[in-house]
Amino acid sequence: MDQHGTDWYAAALQNLTDTLIVASLQKQVMLLNSAAEQLTGWKQSDAQGKAVSEVLKFSSKSQVLDHSLLLEPVFQSGLSVNIPDRTFLKESHAAEHLVTGRILPVREENGNIIGALYQLHTKSVEQSSHPKLGISEHVLHTFIENAPIAIALFDQQLRYLATSQRWLQDYGLDGEILLGRSHYEVFPEIPEHWKTAHRRALAGAVLRNEECFIRADGSLQWLRWVIQPWHESPGTIGGIVMLTEDITERKLLEEENRKLLEQFAASQKMESVGRLAGGVAHDFNNMLNVILGHVGLGLLDIDAKHPLYDHLVEIRSAAERSAELTEQLLAFASRQVIEPRLLDLNETIEDMIKMLRRLIGEGIEFVWLPGASLGLVKMDPSQIDQILANLCVNASDAISGIGKITLETRNIEFDEAFCREHPGYLPGKYVQLAVSDSGSGIDQETLKNIFEPFFTTKRAGKGTGLGLATIYGIVKQNKGMIQVSSEVGSGSRFEISLPRQAAGEKTKVIKDTFETPPGQNEVILLIDDEAMLARTTRDILASLGYQVLTATNPREAIQAAQDFQGTIDLLISDVVMPEMNGKDLFNTLKSIRPELKVLYISGYTVNIIADHGVLKDGIIFLQKPFSRHQLAVKVRQVIEQNKSSDST
Repeated sequence: MDQHGTDWYAAALQNLTDTLIVASLQKQVMLLNSAAEQLTGWKQSDAQGKAVSEVLKFSSKSQVLDHSLLLEPVFQSGLSVNIPDRTFLKESHAAEHLVTGRILPVREENGNIIGALYQLHTKSVEQSSHPKLGISEHVLHTFIENAPIAIALFDQQLRYLATSQRWLQDYGLDGEILLGRSHYEVFPEIPEHWKTAHRRALAGAVLRNEECFIRADGSLQWLRWVIQPWHESPGTIGGIVMLTEDITERKLLEEENRKLLEQFAASQKMESVGRLAGGVAHDFNNMLNVILGHVGLGLLDIDAKHPLYDHLVEIRSAAERSAELTEQLLAFASRQVIEPRLLDLNETIEDMIKMLRRLIGEGIEFVWLPGASLGLVKMDPSQIDQILANLCVNASDAISGIGKITLETRNIEFDEAFCREHPGYLPGKYVQLAVSDSGSGIDQETLKNIFEPFFTTKRAGKGTGLGLATIYGIVKQNKGMIQVSSEVGSGSRFEISLPRQAAGEKTKVIKDTFETPPGQNEVILLIDDEAMLARTTRDILASLGYQVLTATNPREAIQAAQDFQGTIDLLISDVVMPEMNGKDLFNTLKSIRPELKVLYISGYTVNIIADHGVLKDGIIFLQKPFSRHQLAVKVRQVIEQNKSSDST
């Protein structure tokens, strides 16, 4: 439309005797005609852009319906809504005028709603002869019935005067027989605190709250409600209006977000512990290795009857216990280096039964229930040992006197429906290992912290608080799940579910022996950037019958490999070193000596040769600190492996 045409429309609007106010979708005044200026006391230039509620002043703050709610069906559905009689204040001298009228949608040429038009008529007090409500039936059915929320209007006796369709739907009511009936008749078991809220609203209070209810099917429903009075005339309360909204979905999302935040905080805590453990592990493990190495050599050269022998044994025990603590910290933080293999849990457990029976002691019945046709799991067998030892010791400690510990395995599958009802489970096929006891049980408060590192209920000196934390880390590192159920006085049950592997050839686990295998005069090139540890390891290897070439940096190692005229049977290399890491050093030396094999050692978590702590196939690794016996076993394992295997 051209400007000339627009001027004609504006002129016509300004000369209409009806009071007209145009509002935008943002509920801001866009235009007042002359009649509206006189009624409200606002000039067009001052009112433009102001909120409608600021220009149209009601004489009472408590109204039957807020005028902003009247706009919703206009904007959303394009309905024309009648305005119930209201009293506005004229801004210029605060004169009161009773008005009526309607609100119409304003549309563009393409039909899109861009605003609303208030068409108002002033009335005298005598003209305002309304029924008790002060609202016509037509207005009620136009607005309340089509309101997008659950809303109901009541008189002072709590009898239904009007409801929205949403109210009828939400509460399963029949609108034909509802009007005129008491709210307490319709809902005879209404809670007392709601009756109190109704009385307070009838006295002038505006109340709002959020509440949780149990549906007929047992599920939870959250409602947000508002109860406030409506006024049939200034100072006279005609009844109350109730608004309710189902916010169950929002509450579920809030709860889910809360749990996610808790999980994130827990994972951050684990990550922090992991970083601390990984950082401390290197230097700490190197020093422990020196202690264990020299103690081991000292015990070789001293008779068991010597006065110093027992002292050396105690030093060795303390160093080994310190090494176990570091290993547990790394396991908890999922930074333990592992060599997973396809295992039959039943066979692995069978090899441990005697040891487990010794752990739990006499007076406790031990029951082993292996599942039939058990699937395979991919896991480091030493981690199975850690899990079972910790669980069985804890179960034994929980039993006072006579009791029973049950160890069982089974195949199990969790579907999506089960996982939705049991947080923490993931759908899939698993092999489940369960340890149950008839002990004292665990209270609910303790259960919340049971996998926290250093959390223990045992008395001082009886527990480090790392046992269950270690199990938790191991299970997570192997993409499994762990659940615990317990009641005070009824014992506890730990269930560990590990991913079931597709059919494959299970790995035969070679159990360690108590014999320390000697060398056969093979030549070993040893490199460790910690000079003290390099000397200690050299002396241990020499005591086992090996010839040893020693280097403390990669350049020395490469030079030694070039200078030595004979065969070098094995490279023992630290993983993390200045200038060049152990893997790159080995690849460089392979170009000089293609027959060379390698054993990696480290006090760090081995991120260079492992993916998330899982060693690649063919790589053999020894975690510091290690004993003379452990070093001897690993060296023979590498030297005697099939020469055609690829160690890279």
